Amino acid sequence: MMNYLLVWLLVLVTGIAHAQPVLRYSDTSQLVEIGSYAQYFEDKTNQLTHQQVAGLPTGQFLNNSDKILNLGFSTSRIWLKFTIQNQTPEPLYAILEAQDIDLIDAYVVGADTTYFLETGGLRPFENRYFGVNSTVLYLGRQPRQIYIALKDINGLVLPLKVGAIQPLMRKVYGETLINAFVIGVMVLITLFGFFMFLSLGDRTYLLYALHVLFSTLTLLSFEGYLSDLLWREMPYMNNSINSSLIRLSTLLTSIAFSIAFLNLREMLPQIYRAFLGMGGLAIVILVAKLIGVQEAEMLFNISVLLTFLAFLAVGFWLYRRGFRPARFYLLGWGIYIVEVLLVILTIFNLLSFDHFFTYYGYQIGAVFQATLLTFALMDRINTLRQEARDAQDLAIRRMEENEKLVAEQNRLLEKELQQEKSNPNGELQQLLKAIREEREKVRKIPIATMEGVLLFPVSDIVRVEAMGSYANVFFTNRQKLMASRSLAEFEQQLSEHDNFFKVHKSHLVNLNYITKYVRGEGGVLFMEDGSEVDVARRVKPDFLRKMGLDN
Repeated sequence: MMNYLLVWLLVLVTGIAHAQPVLRYSDTSQLVEIGSYAQYFEDKTNQLTHQQVAGLPTGQFLNNSDKILNLGFSTSRIWLKFTIQNQTPEPLYAILEAQDIDLIDAYVVGADTTYFLETGGLRPFENRYFGVNSTVLYLGRQPRQIYIALKDINGLVLPLKVGAIQPLMRKVYGETLINAFVIGVMVLITLFGFFMFLSLGDRTYLLYALHVLFSTLTLLSFEGYLSDLLWREMPYMNNSINSSLIRLSTLLTSIAFSIAFLNLREMLPQIYRAFLGMGGLAIVILVAKLIGVQEAEMLFNISVLLTFLAFLAVGFWLYRRGFRPARFYLLGWGIYIVEVLLVILTIFNLLSFDHFFTYYGYQIGAVFQATLLTFALMDRINTLRQEARDAQDLAIRRMEENEKLVAEQNRLLEKELQQEKSNPNGELQQLLKAIREEREKVRKIPIATMEGVLLFPVSDIVRVEAMGSYANVFFTNRQKLMASRSLAEFEQQLSEHDNFFKVHKSHLVNLNYITKYVRGEGGVLFMEDGSEVDVARRVKPDFLRKMGLDN
C-alpha cells in the first residue's frame, strides 16, 4: 500500500512539473510577455516535423520559468510550445522582438485557424505575415496551442509577446520611429566624417566615418532592416558570416580610430601593440565561429567588451595627462559601454527587456557614441586652431622684436663708423659678428599648419614631438602647434642648426633649453618648458659627446 502511494505521489508531482501553463489574454490594450508560459524541446536531429513535435508527450517538454526566453547557443532546433486562451473577441498576434533569427518555424493550432509557416532571416521575405522587418504570427480568434521552432548560430535570447492588433501596431510603429531617428543621425554623422576627411585629408576622420558606418550596418542587421531594405529577394545574404563580418568590421574600425585619435602609436607604443593584438584575437575568434566552434560567439562578445573597456581606460589616462579632446571620447565610449552592459545583463536575465534603456540599449549607445565622438573631433579641430593662433601671435611678437633689433643694430653700426677708429677693422669685425649672432637668434623657418604656412624663429622652438605624419612643436612661451609635417622633415630642416638633436625616435630637442639630464639606461632630459623627454639608449653616446658630458 505504501509503495502504491509513493508511486501515485511521484506521478502526481511529475504531472504538475510538466503541466503546461496556460496564458489567458483579456486586455486588448496590452501586449503580454509570454516567455514564462513556454515549454521547450531540443530537437538535436534538426529533422522533426511540426506534426511529430505536436505529437510528442508532454513529458518531453521542459518548463521555462524566465520571462524572457534565453535558450543560449545551440546547433539544435529549439521548439517552443504555448497554450493560449483568448478571452476577447479580437484576433491575436504574436511578435518576436528579435528580428535577426535565422530560421523560424511556426505551427498554430486553433478553432478558427490552423497553419504552418516557415520564416526567419534566411527565408523569403514574402513569408512574413506583415511586410516589415518584425516577425509577426497571426494566431486567430481562438488559438489553442502554438509551436515555434527557432535556430540561430548567434544564440537565442527572445522577447516574445502576444496581443491584439492595436497594441501590436503601436509597438511596431514606435520601434520604427526610434530606429529611423537613430539611423538618420548616424547616416548624417557618417557623411560628416567623410566630408571632413575630404576637406582636411586627416585619415582620423575617415576611420571615424567607417566606424559609424559599420555601427549603423550592425544596427540594421540586428533590427532586420538589411533584408527589408536591401535584399528582399536574396535572403541568403542574412547569413551569419555577413552578420559576423559586419560586427568584426565595427570592432576593427573602432580600434583603428582610437589608435589614430589618441595617437597611441607614438605616445603609447605598448598600448598600440596591445590594441592590434585585440583586433587579431577578434579575427581568430570569428574564424573559430565560422568553422563551428560553439563557444566562439560568447568569446567574441567578451573580447568586444574588453576592448571597449580598454578604450575607456586609455582615454581616461590621456585626459589626466592633459589631452583635452579625450573628454568627449570618454563620454562617448562610457555611455556606449554602459548600454552594452545593460544589454548583457538582460541576456543573463538580471534585467528585463521591458525597460526602454535595455530594449533600445544598442540604439542609445550607438547614437550617443557617434554624437559625442563627433564633439571630440570638433574639439580636436578647435584645439589645433587655438594652438595655431597662439603660435601665430608668438610669431608676430617675434617679428616686431626682430624689427626693433635690426633698427638698433643699424643705429649702433652707424655710431661706430662715425667714431675715430684706432683699430677699425678689428672693432668692425667684432661688431659685425655680434650682429650676425643676434640675427641668428631670430632666424625663421616656415611651419605648415591648418591655418596656413607660418614663420617662426628657430630660437623659440624648445622641442618637436612626433605625432604620426604630423608633429607637435613646443615653443618657449609654453604654447604648442600641430604642424602638417613629420618629425623626419623637421630633422632635415633643422640639420644646419647645431643646437638641435634627435634624442629619441619621437623627439627632437633644442639643446639650449635643457635644464637637467638624469642618467639612466638612456637617460631623461628636463626642459625649460617643464617637459620630460627620454633619451634613447642607442643615441646616448652621441648625445653625451654633443653636450660635452662623455668624460
